Amino acid sequence: MKKVFVLLLGAGVLFSCTNTGKKVTESEEYRKLLAERDSLETVLRTSDAETQEMMAVISEVEANFDKIREAEKYISTQSAQNGEMSQDTKKRVNDNFQMIQEILKRNKTQLAELNRKYAASNKQVKSMQNTIDRLNKEMQESSARLVALQSELAKKDETIAQLSGDISELAQHAEQQSATIREQDKTLHTAYYVFGTASELKEQKILSGGFLKATRVMQETFNKDYFLQIDIREVTEIPLYAPKAKLWSTHPEGTYEFVKGANDNLTFHITDTQRFWTLTKYLIIEVN
Repeated sequence: MKKVFVLLLGAGVLFSCTNTGKKVTESEEYRKLLAERDSLETVLRTSDAETQEMMAVISEVEANFDKIREAEKYISTQSAQNGEMSQDTKKRVNDNFQMIQEILKRNKTQLAELNRKYAASNKQVKSMQNTIDRLNKEMQESSARLVALQSELAKKDETIAQLSGDISELAQHAEQQSATIREQDKTLHTAYYVFGTASELKEQKILSGGFLKATRVMQETFNKDYFLQIDIREVTEIPLYAPKAKLWSTHPEGTYEFVKGANDNLTFHITDTQRFWTLTKYLIIEVN
């Protein structure tokens, strides 16, 4: 399967470079995709069955996009011809449009499932995320190109013009799917943190307890508006501006540390982002 995927990815690169009118070896995009391919080959050799299943879906989606490019090329060529199309040409153009719509619908379903599996995967690999993002983008671009091609060909043939509604609807669905994926990605990588004195945290109903009572976290009732929202991919250090601190939220051991600075104030370091947020998306630190 690895060889098939590499060949398909290479084919996608060649088509992309041909469309830009540049030599393949001179294309910056080509070099980036080669690096992406090499990274994914490494993933394929070392990943588990779940990742291999996602790679198989990626290979199929890539192959489908190759078919779409070939069909687009034929339609575009016919659109540029002068004069009225023959009946045979009209049928072939119409068949190509129908095929592209069916493939895009199939790719739409597969990409939605691929995004869902990747979001739930325990092994989120950057190179695979780059590939999934690229395929999602190509899905939108293919839908947009079909709308443009249909507009051109509608001037030549009324039968082809009837496909407008279906294609426009498909493009709209692709954009809606992209928006949903962006929102899911944002939610997946969003977390919240707060630090403050014991009295401040109790005032916000984040901690409870006190004299002769054990202190505990009141997760069911605490004021969530008091927390600061962060993207866990970007924030791994939180200055605490205090010489002493205690972690109250539950996180796996070995995924964080308190580091003392030159002024004796502490900074909270997240050393393993992937594992640190697995138990809760709320970070609570008491300082004094």
